[in-house]
Amino acid sequence: MGNIHKFTDNIKSDVAMAIATLNNSANTPTYYSMANYDLAVFLVFSGTLAAGAAVTLQPRQRIGAAGAQANVGTASALTDADDDEVNVLQVRGEDLTVNSSYDRVGILCTETGVQNAELGVIILRMRARYKQSSLPS
Repeated sequence: MGNIHKFTDNIKSDVAMAIATLNNSANTPTYYSMANYDLAVFLVFSGTLAAGAAVTLQPRQRIGAAGAQANVGTASALTDADDDEVNVLQVRGEDLTVNSSYDRVGILCTETGVQNAELGVIILRMRARYKQSSLPS
């Protein structure tokens, strides 16, 4: 049998936002290093979105562990028509402003319709740049 790799040999998964209900509020993004990865994919699970809910999903970039933050890529919008769906947003390594030292990604989820929006987000970082016995953090 040829070389068969496990999912965890090629993809690092983390919780970008624990399941929460937003109402005229936003999450605090958790940022993950892209130093060893080519691509980050955010899987945004939308549970119940109350009628009139207006959610914006904005990928973000940050310098180091606590540096400056900025938007990266295009924001995506969800409404109550997006109940119980999985929405996919991606950030490529080349999308980061690396010449300004941005090296981490996160996602900002904001609800502005003053309605309940139940969300959770998983981040998958993939295409590890260097073959390793275990993926870097």
